This record gives sequence, structure tokens and C-alpha cells, in this order.
Amino acid sequence: MFLKTVFLGSAAALMAISNAGAADAIVAAEPEAMEYVRVCDAFGKGYFYIPGTETCLKIGGYVRFDLTAGDDVYSGEDIGWGTLTRATLTYDARSDTEYGTLRSFIEQRFEVNGDGDETAKLISAYIELAGFRAGFTDSRFDTWTDSAGNIISDDVINYTGSRTNQVSYIYEGGNGFSALIGLEEGAGTYDFGSYKGDDFPHVIGGVKYEQDWGGIAAIGGYDTNAEAFGGKIRVDVTFNETLSAFVMGGYQSDWDNDNGPGGTRQLNYYGPWYGDWAVWGGFSANLSEKASLNGQAAYEEDGTFAAALNVEYALVPGLKLMPEINYTDFGGERGSGDAIGGTFRLQRDF
Repeated sequence: MFLKTVFLGSAAALMAISNAGAADAIVAAEPEAMEYVRVCDAFGKGYFYIPGTETCLKIGGYVRFDLTAGDDVYSGEDIGWGTLTRATLTYDARSDTEYGTLRSFIEQRFEVNGDGDETAKLISAYIELAGFRAGFTDSRFDTWTDSAGNIISDDVINYTGSRTNQVSYIYEGGNGFSALIGLEEGAGTYDFGSYKGDDFPHVIGGVKYEQDWGGIAAIGGYDTNAEAFGGKIRVDVTFNETLSAFVMGGYQSDWDNDNGPGGTRQLNYYGPWYGDWAVWGGFSANLSEKASLNGQAAYEEDGTFAAALNVEYALVPGLKLMPEINYTDFGGERGSGDAIGGTFRLQRDF
């Protein structure tokens, strides 16, 4: 009996030790907890938290293929046909702070044309906080009035200077009213000359009022190098869920000056059109849930008229087709004659 008791006790002890060792082995073999990417819905769809931070990031962009044929409606030159492929990437990072949303935005663009020429450029890089913006992107003279129509070649009659370094502040009234003030470097190149900002930045300001029926926006800038003013007023009207339209007028001071080198015209960054004034107008009509018809016409005082018409069709979600036809009747310094051209665009947004 004694031997039996000792044997059973020893066996039980060995089993306990074996089970304890196995349990320790199982615990030691457990993997570390993984940190999954979390969805951030505080700033809209598509944002996620950067792991280990409270910053939300959205990555987007598009891939585009353009096929052009006929005349160059900007110059009147017969170009036959050509192609352009573009890839754009955007990075939008946002986080909440005691002063409101802190935002940084980057846009990169890569292009290759039919000749195989490749380009890569920075389109935007800026920081925003509490209504302030500092960085490089489209001029507020462009974006404040929402460019022009939903047209591929909407700037045959040009309405803005090119991208620029800038600082600005927007006041939001909360009732549809907003106001803008800012400084811009203002560098750009145009068909009738080149221009680089002077040591002192240009001054820009604007007001806007938006409601369900549409809105009205005004923007003005003073080019400190040309010592000239340029301004635009735009009115948008939403008639119903199907039809909307806009009209925009621009004016600049002292267009036909001879203050440039050798008696040439001094370019006004806030007046890239030919003449003291120019006007743009257009419409957008929803033909169905997938298709819309868009048109635009523009005229500048020096004598050039431009018109365009296109259809934007969503083939599947994220993929659209846009065939467009353009017509330009040249006048004044831009020459004489007319041009007819077209573009077929295929674009995948993500």
C-alpha cells in the first residue's frame, strides 16, 4: 500500500509539472497584438488614422487619358491629333486641435505626351489652420470664383494667373457669407509675355455669399509689379435639380500699357485676358443619373470668342467619359481666323 501511494503521488506531481510547462510554452508562443488601421469618419469618407497618431489621412487622385484632334483652339495651329496621359496623387492629412482643424495638403502630377516627353511636378503643398493658409497652390483669384465651367478647355479666354506661393485668411460667417484676404507671389507665363512677382507680394481680397439658389462671389487683386488691378464677379444660379448656370465678368486696369521692357506691355497677373474686360458664361444640365451636358462661351475685349460643349458620362462608379468639342474665333492681337478642335477624355477617379 505504501509503494502504491508513493507511485500515485509521484505520477500526479509529474503531470502537474508537465501541464505547467506546457501552459508556459503556450503563453510564450502567443503573438503580439496587432495594431489595425482605424477608419476616421470625422472629416468625411476615405480617411484613416495614421497608426500611432491621431492624424487622419486620405489618399486619392486620378488616372487620365486625353485624345485631342483638329486645331489647337488656344493658338489656331493645326495639330492633327495627339495624346496625353496623366496620373495625379493627393494626400490630405487632418487632425483636431484647440484652434480647429489642422490640415496639410499635397498634390503631385505625372504626365507623358504622345512624343514620350515625361514631366513630374508639384501642384499643391500647403498648410491650413483656423482659416489661415500658407503654401503653394492655385491662386485664390482662380479658386475663389470656382474657375469657370465644367469644361476641359475652359481657359481659352484665360481667367487667372498660374499657381503661386501664398498666405491667406478666410472668414466664415456661418450664414453663407465668407471673406478673403491674402498675399500672393504671383509667378506665371502666358502667350504674350512672361512675368515674375516683384519683391513685394501682390494683395488679394474677396467676398462670397452662397445659398441653396446659388451664390455670388467677387475677387480682386493688385499686382504690385505692374501697379495694376484685376477683378472678377461671378453669379451662379441653380434653377432646379437638373439645370444650373453661371456668368462671370472680369476687368483689369491699364491693359494697353507700354510699361514693360522696350516699351512692351507690362503683364498684370490678375488680368491674363486680352483687353480691359472679358466675360464667361455657361450651364450644366443633368440628362440622367449618369450623364450631364455642359457648355461654356467666353469673349475678351480684344476680339477673341471661344465656345465649348461636352457630355460627361459615368460609365461605372469612378470611371467617366467626356467627349468635348471646342470652337475659337480669333481677333485682335491673337490673330484672325478660327479653330475647331475636340478632346476625348477617359478618367478614373479614386
